[in-house]
Amino acid sequence: MPTVSNIDFTDARWFAADLHVPDRRFGMLRIDDDVIDRSSFLDTRIEAPLGEAIQVAAATAATAIAGVPPATIGWLFHTSFCASTLLARALHLAPYSVALKEPLVLRRLSDARHAGHSIDGLVAPVVQLLARPWHPGGTVLIKPTHVALNVAAELLAAAPGSRAIILSSALSDFLISNLKKPPDSQAKIPVLAQRALDASGFGARLPAVAAHPPDLVCAAGLQWAAQRELAYQVVDAAGADRVRLLDMQPLLGDLTGTVLAAAHWLELGIPDPALAGHARDVGTRNAKATAVEYGPERRTQEAMVVFQQYRDVLIAARSWLETHVLPAMRADEPPGSPPATATPRR
Repeated sequence: MPTVSNIDFTDARWFAADLHVPDRRFGMLRIDDDVIDRSSFLDTRIEAPLGEAIQVAAATAATAIAGVPPATIGWLFHTSFCASTLLARALHLAPYSVALKEPLVLRRLSDARHAGHSIDGLVAPVVQLLARPWHPGGTVLIKPTHVALNVAAELLAAAPGSRAIILSSALSDFLISNLKKPPDSQAKIPVLAQRALDASGFGARLPAVAAHPPDLVCAAGLQWAAQRELAYQVVDAAGADRVRLLDMQPLLGDLTGTVLAAAHWLELGIPDPALAGHARDVGTRNAKATAVEYGPERRTQEAMVVFQQYRDVLIAARSWLETHVLPAMRADEPPGSPPATATPRR
């Protein structure tokens, strides 16, 4: 088994696969480019033996990478169920750009912040480890988990000059996406809603009745609103010159054009012809199960089926949200969006 002395911290393939916040130690795992390609996510679902990660003190890692030149990095923050994995795959085109989809270390930071643990001194080395280039001259796109919006401002502050997109969806799209999910996913909605409320402080602006959604669809709408408030706070903290909002519908309506615009904004350095062809190919597959064919027509058909099946439930949920939740949201939306993209809609 390799030991700490075997780790080459200048090599991005020595991946920061895990982080134990209370003990302040990383789990470093040697992986190759194929793991990045095959893994839907780089969290506990990574296509690699996570249990074999070598434990390294955070202070040791921070010292080892202090002089490693970072790649140009871009951030893809997002809310839930908004095609963020599709966009990440479309912007992953080695050797120009490597997309890191939901690294576990970012989930650990988010969970620690939510639990009240200090993350001081950990954000910078996490970002430095993720920012190492995978190929000479290549860039890195980092896509945190949606719950990591609660640490997004700190992540951006640790990478001065980096730019970000926050991808979201309209309320109607979000509710339908939740109804498409299996029961075990739907069961998480109240917890995720409360987590977003706690992180955003949005709950303090809501009437008491909003704390008790009558069903899971209403709870999902509450989650959507709280996540949107978090996204606005990230723009406020970092500035519209660094963070732009993007709606899922323009992405799905013009995948190639939106991907090109996003790559330009994030300064990923991918040649347009190669990126356009790659985006078209990615758009024909399920982003989380790439062996499965998928596209805009099937997505629209599925949404229509769900809407017809749950029409009354959706109408009732929309009415409850418009009465108790939406009026408390910010009336102004942060300015700016990438060229050929649009600000998320209500």
